[in-house]
Amino acid sequence: MIKVKPLLQVTRQEEEMQAKDEELVKVKEKQSKVEGEMLEMEKKQQQLVEEKNILAEQLQAETELFAEAEEMRSRLASKKQELEEILHDLESRLEEEEERSQSTVNEKKKMQSHIQDLEEQLDEEEAARQKLQLEKVTTESKMKKHEEDILLLEDQNSKFIKVRREGSAFRLKR
Repeated sequence: MIKVKPLLQVTRQEEEMQAKDEELVKVKEKQSKVEGEMLEMEKKQQQLVEEKNILAEQLQAETELFAEAEEMRSRLASKKQELEEILHDLESRLEEEEERSQSTVNEKKKMQSHIQDLEEQLDEEEAARQKLQLEKVTTESKMKKHEEDILLLEDQNSKFIKVRREGSAFRLKR
């Protein structure tokens, strides 16, 4: 039995060695598999880091665009406010101008009415002047006729007086 025991021990050691070798192969396979998974994970991590960087850059670009858009919106709001104030001023001025224009139109109507009244008054005065002129001419004509009649009567009267004197002198001589 002494000889068998060392053989048994050697066999057992060989079996243990074989088991250890198998275990080592399995561990190496597992290690290889884990290393492969590790490499794959590292690649994925690298890809994710790259994607994260890209997304960070996009986020930065979007943030800048948003800031620019916000600044533009702010400027546009300010410009809109400014333009609304200008519009309000222009509307006020337009309203004032319309009131002045209406006042001017009303004043023009009054003036035209006054001019119309003056023209009518002038026409009436012209008609009255022409009537007076006609009456003057008629009166002058009548006066001239009366003067002629007076001269004729004076002439006749002087002839009559002369004839009468001659007739009285003639009677006196007789």
